[in-house]
Amino acid sequence: MRKVFNKVLLLISFFVILSSCQDNKKEATKELKVYTPDSTMFFSLYEKNTQIYYSVVRNQDTIIKESLLGITRADQDFTEGLSFVSAIPVKKIEEAYTMYIGKRKENKNIGNELIASFKNKAGAIVQIGVRAYNDGVAFRYQFPDGTDSITIKSEATSFAIPTDGKAWLQLYGKPTDWGPAYENDYSNGSQIGISAQDTFGWSFPALFKSNSHWLMITEANLNEQYFASHLQSNCDGGIYKLRLPEQGEGKGVYNNIAKTKLPFNTPWRLIMVGETIAPIVESNLVYDLSEANKIGDASWVKPGRSSWNWWGEHDGSKKFSSLKNFVNLSKEFSWEYSLVDANWDLMEDGGKIEDLVKYANSQQIGLSLWYNSGGIHNVVTERPRDIMSDPVKRKEEFKKLRAWGVKAVKIDFFQSDKQEIIKLYLDILKDAAAEQIMVVFHGCTLPRGWSRTYPNLVSMEAIKGAEQYGWDSAFAIAAPAHNTIVCFTRNVVGPMDYTPVTFGSYEKAPHTTSNAHELALAVLFESGILHFADRAPSYRALAKPVKDYMKIVPVTWDDTKFIDGEPGKLVVLARQKGEDWFIAGANGEKLNKELNINLPFLKSGAQYKMLLLKDGANASEIKTEELTYSSGNPINIKMIENGGFTIWLKKI
Repeated sequence: MRKVFNKVLLLISFFVILSSCQDNKKEATKELKVYTPDSTMFFSLYEKNTQIYYSVVRNQDTIIKESLLGITRADQDFTEGLSFVSAIPVKKIEEAYTMYIGKRKENKNIGNELIASFKNKAGAIVQIGVRAYNDGVAFRYQFPDGTDSITIKSEATSFAIPTDGKAWLQLYGKPTDWGPAYENDYSNGSQIGISAQDTFGWSFPALFKSNSHWLMITEANLNEQYFASHLQSNCDGGIYKLRLPEQGEGKGVYNNIAKTKLPFNTPWRLIMVGETIAPIVESNLVYDLSEANKIGDASWVKPGRSSWNWWGEHDGSKKFSSLKNFVNLSKEFSWEYSLVDANWDLMEDGGKIEDLVKYANSQQIGLSLWYNSGGIHNVVTERPRDIMSDPVKRKEEFKKLRAWGVKAVKIDFFQSDKQEIIKLYLDILKDAAAEQIMVVFHGCTLPRGWSRTYPNLVSMEAIKGAEQYGWDSAFAIAAPAHNTIVCFTRNVVGPMDYTPVTFGSYEKAPHTTSNAHELALAVLFESGILHFADRAPSYRALAKPVKDYMKIVPVTWDDTKFIDGEPGKLVVLARQKGEDWFIAGANGEKLNKELNINLPFLKSGAQYKMLLLKDGANASEIKTEELTYSSGNPINIKMIENGGFTIWLKKI
């Protein structure tokens, strides 16, 4: 019955469009509606006073108010003087795909799509593609015909959000910044519609709680035809407008507009929606909207855990003995990889990089090597640089790394969201895939679905992470709340290389999180290569149950369930691996908390061995308990202020 009802809704929507356009051509407004498969929400697209607008309604609640659309090319304007031409009937999107990393391995992409054509005064056509899913909606501009070169100069795209609510937003940058690194703090429930002064606006993703709903705005399926966008700082009345990259990014090199050839699509601009925050946290809509695997067989992509000596010793990548020690650490903990950071080409203290590669291979530990992205856009002098920005040198380097047996690269300092830098990202991924090299990006843009299209992209930074402990005392104070916020924002849209689980401290920035909180981040934060960042003595000194747990904690997941929480206060997630479940929680406040955790998704009557790792008498203690657990029973957890816990349920 539900399927029949959905089909009727689709037909009704389309026939309303036709009758509106054919019987009343002079009517000011012509409305097209695209319903979600479960019929709870619709995207309304219409022409009004020769401009194009949209709105989003769910269960009679307006999620997005009337919002302007439009795009300007150098040769044509599509922001006004527009009239409706035609619409391709709504069709169903239905496919299945597998992710190599992420919150869910097997995914079903099910939605409804409509494509509407509008013409401007000159008769030129722009299409707007719309998709509606149960967990959100998306739209993009399309120019499907022709082979001409075109220049995109601006967009009128906006998101008008009811102001009766809160926002969790991250500043894109300030005039003093040298590029967007997506490493600023998130606001913690600020008022919707409050503009930011002296900034370049707000980054994606942007999270809101408004009109009894949660919604998140971001973009997906960005390719070399376009730039990465963000939101303007002026958002009076809750109207958030799209903004191009800043001209000064990347030393001012390259223009902040897009030059491309027809046919052409912009990235999808998507709005995830839920009456609770659970559908957003669990959503893979960014991947649903992205292109399928382009690299072919990716069975060689092997996510895993990695040691990393740079966090505790910033010049450690020049020291052979230190790096060898961290290869040994990975071996002791059954971690698959060890990361060699900046300036490894200056290595001394008993060996060179070739010697380290041979030693790591003998221990069956894969190495990943750091590179500066290089190029004329880049001000950073850390080495090696000017290899990844040069197509010839880059291909030769990847061939050499494959011959050595190096498994991954970490490439840093991109400093711009302009089109040419987006192309650089994708060219790196293609060339790396040709030599079976996995990639982690740092100092980089936000994930926009690339890990589906290029499965060798296993993680991206774009986060204010644990490296900040090395120099920022304010970060240490804000970290407990920050760690909960990013589970509802940044990590929703793709892998996040925060480099977590740092039990040790710097004198300038001592931890305010408990050790149980830190341990929980291994499950709460999703990343295809999970870099454990602490010093080797911290890990070797752990109690045996904690050490044994760190030897088995997965980094890829069959499924993810939201359990409890609110940004800035608390987060509890459950992640499935085979028949086992890993449940982790982090307290973002200076309050003791007691939780009764229910797991309704477990099979009734199932029995598990339960390892509980939780706060002890103080922030430094991780208390462990081994119990037998039967599904259907609540699990009682007590957390100290800024505390946390981890549960491993191993199926009996």
